[in-house]
Amino acid sequence: MTKHLRLAAATMAGLWCFSALPAGAVNLLPHKATYRLSLDGSKPSGQLEEMNGEIRYEITGDACAGYTTVTSQQSAASTGGEPLRQTVTSKAWEDGAGKTYRFLATTQGGDDDGLELEANVERQEPPALRVVVTKPESATFTLKGDILMPTEHVKKVLAAAAAGESVYQAKVYDGATDPQKVFDTLAVIGRPSTDETRLAAPAKATLAGRTFYPVTISYFDEGGVDRTPAYVMSFSLYDNGVVGSLKIDYGRFALVGAMASFEALNPPGACTE
Repeated sequence: MTKHLRLAAATMAGLWCFSALPAGAVNLLPHKATYRLSLDGSKPSGQLEEMNGEIRYEITGDACAGYTTVTSQQSAASTGGEPLRQTVTSKAWEDGAGKTYRFLATTQGGDDDGLELEANVERQEPPALRVVVTKPESATFTLKGDILMPTEHVKKVLAAAAAGESVYQAKVYDGATDPQKVFDTLAVIGRPSTDETRLAAPAKATLAGRTFYPVTISYFDEGGVDRTPAYVMSFSLYDNGVVGSLKIDYGRFALVGAMASFEALNPPGACTE
């Protein structure tokens, strides 16, 4: 169960290859948002009787200054006894070109209470990521392949959506659950819409009239996608990077998230990229 709670937080830290897609042309809106989590009652959940909590997400910066993201998930899960409470926080910075990435993920509660994961990541040629882990123990290793960083992945998904692509594949790294973990991802992108009946009330002033895409991304352990995904995330993705309603399906159970608060933040300054 603890693994699933940490995966949910890591998913939001990095929601998201075709390298030719112009990811740099996508402008992400700096913002804060809170999502209330609850157990999806329409899906069997086995011994899990209840689960709730919230995800707090913040992104600042731009393609020139780089992007800083802070994600905190508080969760409480019950199987009949005392609820398992856990808070997972991930703080990350990624340069605008997706070449450098660093993160610190901390866990409070559960089996991983007190765990800290910290690493610095750099892209290399031929395509690979060099990962230098500083916590909990020092280690250095190379992950081979054309692998996207988290914010770079968001921008690539949006670029694919704007180009009319309906299926999109990429290898993605965020490191917040395992510094050696790379996911194969398969995204299915629905038709664009401006339907305001699906717009969460807290974000109406900012998102009214903007285009969004229904997106479903399946995350697989490396080695191909002809198998059961580790988890599947479905959400409405606005053209400025804001996520509306969302659902995270782990197979054994699923969580639904409703936007509870939203605040648009001022961009750091003029950026020509």
